[in-house]
Amino acid sequence: MKKLSQTAFRALFIKHVFRFLGNVASPQELTGPHLIAVSGGVDSVALLWTALTLFKEGKIGPIRAVFVHHHTRQGQDQDGELVKTFCEDHHIPFIRLDAIGLSGGIGNFEQRARTSRRSLLMDELKPNERLWLGHHLDDSYEWSIMQKYRSGQPKSSLGIPVRNGAIIRPFLCVTKDQILSLAQFEAIPYRDDPTNIDTKYDRNFLRSELVPVVKKRYPKYLKHYVNHANHLAVILGLSITNRVNENHIHVYKQGAILQGPQFSQYQVQDLLESFSNTDRGEISAQILKMFKAIDNAKKGPFHFSGGTEVYHSHKLLMIYQQKMKNHDQAIAKVLAGISDEELKSLPTFTRQDLEVTWQNLTKSSDAMLNMPGLILICEPSNIAKNLNASVFDPLFPAVSRVCQQRNYRFVTCLKCLETWDRRKNKLPEKLKLLPLWTLSNLFAFQE
Repeated sequence: MKKLSQTAFRALFIKHVFRFLGNVASPQELTGPHLIAVSGGVDSVALLWTALTLFKEGKIGPIRAVFVHHHTRQGQDQDGELVKTFCEDHHIPFIRLDAIGLSGGIGNFEQRARTSRRSLLMDELKPNERLWLGHHLDDSYEWSIMQKYRSGQPKSSLGIPVRNGAIIRPFLCVTKDQILSLAQFEAIPYRDDPTNIDTKYDRNFLRSELVPVVKKRYPKYLKHYVNHANHLAVILGLSITNRVNENHIHVYKQGAILQGPQFSQYQVQDLLESFSNTDRGEISAQILKMFKAIDNAKKGPFHFSGGTEVYHSHKLLMIYQQKMKNHDQAIAKVLAGISDEELKSLPTFTRQDLEVTWQNLTKSSDAMLNMPGLILICEPSNIAKNLNASVFDPLFPAVSRVCQQRNYRFVTCLKCLETWDRRKNKLPEKLKLLPLWTLSNLFAFQE
């Protein structure tokens, strides 16, 4: 594989972390203040560097750094000075907190240190501020292994949570190796903690004795751990992506739709397997590739094994068999025969009326044959423009041809509803609309 240049690696790293952040924090939270916990190690200093970069790019709100001094080993003074100097060099507000009463000689030191550190950090947190911690995927994998031997609960094997209230862990989407590469590329200063090699602690034992064996035997172990944990989180209703939890799934004889602001790989995978003609083939990589294409404004259709197909529309993902015949030809025939006078006589819709009409469509037995739910805009061109209407949809080519010939504009129902909300000051309270799926009730449809 071709190695990335410093510029390319930096851009991809920042883009990946910010996208991950967008899945676990709201835009309002991201633009608010952030407190970055920095120990002086490579993970936390790289996290501070990343936060600083995102702040400079205007993607997050103001940041400040905090260092917790445990007073339990030599070298912590130098760790604190490194963090302080980094903050001074980059004009980042810095504060040092001191943990009192800890001793490495007393049992269960790791747990006591975590509890003391967490208490100090939470007390320092200001209103509406988010606390960033530097745990990464390797940490989460090691933690999941330890928890498997301490608890029989499925939740325990998920690893370190990405979100705990005000606490966010932005690096739980990257590996230790990726963080080290970033530090090398960007000359990020850091200090190694000598206690990290002491195998009397469970985490260090796993890191030095077990994980290297697993990594050598199964080089893709982290990838499979992430897939397993994410899938389990969806099943348990614990998905880190709040917007995925808002999804609505509608299943029909001909296929299924996922309605929501963002889609889960595992929701899509389960539905694809339900409608596939084969149980063979690894499709997770194809799904991730499809998501990247969707991010680049591609709609599809995207083809998968087993004769399945996926089409993306605004906040809607359709999953169906490629042989499915929708109502395109029949609706186009009816639409072509409607006169302009008849269109002018159509009733008007409020936004609430349109919402009810959409809900009724999703409950109908032939909903899949009418998706993504096109709405004809029977209003002047300026209204159609404000609703981002168009004249083509690849799933309805015959309807698109009629609209092009007669200078009609249409928009999907979900996009119409959202745009109506966003631009209500520029749109009337009632609109003359024709939900094109209602035309399918005007004829006896035959395959």
